Amino acid sequence: MRADASELTAPPAPADVCIVGSGAAGLTLAARCAALGLEVLVLEAGGADVDPAVQDAYAGQVADPRVHWPLDTYRVRALGGTTALWGGRSIPFDPIDFEPRPWVAHSGWPIGYDEVARYYPAAMEAAEAGAFDHTPSAPIVPGLDGEWLHTTIERFSRPTNFWTRYGPQLTAAANVRVLTHAPVTAIRLAADGNSVDHLEIRAPDGTSWPVRAKNYVLAAGGLETARLLLASDDVRPDGPGNAGGWLGRGYMCHLAATFGMAHFTGDPKKIGFDYERDAEGIYIRRRLAPTPEAQRARQLLNSTVRLHIRDANDPAHGDPVLSLMFLAAFAVKYEYSRAAREADRSFGPYLRHVGNIARHPVQLFNFVRTWGVKRYLASRRIPSIALPSRDNRYPFELVSEQSPNWDSRVALSSERDALGMRRLQVDWRVAAADFDSARATYRLIRDELVRTGTGTLDYDEAGLEDALLDSAAYGGHHSGTTRMADRERDGVVDRNCRVHGVAGLYVASASVTPTSSQANPTLTAIALALRLADHLKERHA
Repeated sequence: MRADASELTAPPAPADVCIVGSGAAGLTLAARCAALGLEVLVLEAGGADVDPAVQDAYAGQVADPRVHWPLDTYRVRALGGTTALWGGRSIPFDPIDFEPRPWVAHSGWPIGYDEVARYYPAAMEAAEAGAFDHTPSAPIVPGLDGEWLHTTIERFSRPTNFWTRYGPQLTAAANVRVLTHAPVTAIRLAADGNSVDHLEIRAPDGTSWPVRAKNYVLAAGGLETARLLLASDDVRPDGPGNAGGWLGRGYMCHLAATFGMAHFTGDPKKIGFDYERDAEGIYIRRRLAPTPEAQRARQLLNSTVRLHIRDANDPAHGDPVLSLMFLAAFAVKYEYSRAAREADRSFGPYLRHVGNIARHPVQLFNFVRTWGVKRYLASRRIPSIALPSRDNRYPFELVSEQSPNWDSRVALSSERDALGMRRLQVDWRVAAADFDSARATYRLIRDELVRTGTGTLDYDEAGLEDALLDSAAYGGHHSGTTRMADRERDGVVDRNCRVHGVAGLYVASASVTPTSSQANPTLTAIALALRLADHLKERHA
């Protein structure tokens, strides 16, 4: 069933599992726990639709606005959470991500790859992203794959809004309750601090209600989960799970930039720049990545490179599609780039873009007709625009792991929101080793293109660091703020995602990942939620 906190006349009935948040991890966990026979209560701070007054609780302070987006960007306080904005990219972490790597500070998970990988097939199914098969059918650039570089693929969800997809079955289930407009404002610990007495929610009329359960799971995302733990400091002054000081620290996103121009020498028709569809109709796309052997030999962070479209803002590309994108102001220039947002929109470039369109009207018409259907009318949406290059030249789009950094953190400010909760302040920092790794990755690809005779890579290494910072903390991939570790001095949650030192309190979020991989975090967050559901069932039994 589904109800609203404004309708409460008494505290909600206790549940076996109380889940805070209704995003990808929270709803996956709810569905799995319900299927296992557990009584489930889901608490969602928002309603069915985004309400600016509710969304305001996500606003906060950013230490350096140049390198981090505002905190209410890429987050949705409503049913389905940020899956309402999700692009659908579904990629697993790699085995090397779980290993202790001497060249990556604070690396190594307390669990191995296989422990998570066994949940990836079900996670792919939950995300509607097809089979757990990320083996490419062909290299992205013929002749380039080898000891140091290899082709991988990424798969895409519809993209799935998890509330639209799973909300009806959850609200119809006899053992599931979904309570909207029920923001959790505090985790109230028992007097000894070793267990949870109740959660405190605040109804729209300002009334506070206690919520009790046998187990509590925070599934509010990488920022809000840390905020809630930090704010619950009445019994444990540093917050639950913070004996080692890691709560809110080790904050990671991804480093990304569209930087450098590759010129391939082979058959342009064999360059894997475009989206493909597998036998199930799932969109997939090829990428280039340093092999695990290359990462170990050259002490690289995990990363990947995609072939990007030309900069839509520069009319010199001569492409009518890119010029239309510029004029329509939805340019698929690097979507998180500050430089693109500040592009030259003076009258001169406009005229040149109009000229590009006027010279190729048939090409533009055919593209708009076919791409519009694939993007807006199909049930499975093509993820973005991918255009062939007329001269076999493609910009490189690097997406790199960010290493865990003690000084990169989220904390509480003195400012409070309408609920009386202290707002977040974020100080996202990048270590020098992260920039060094990006530079070394570019050198590796440049050298391999030349060695194999497959092409060249033209770039100005001196500009790479600024390009990475210019793209800001990448797209809402908030990770690491409640990192997993066997010892409480090394993290916030244990290998079962239980908050250290607090019985029955768990986290289901990318915030538990000790390292960030090259992959978007959503699929792994879903897999970890499925794993947690099995643990909770065993504990209940």
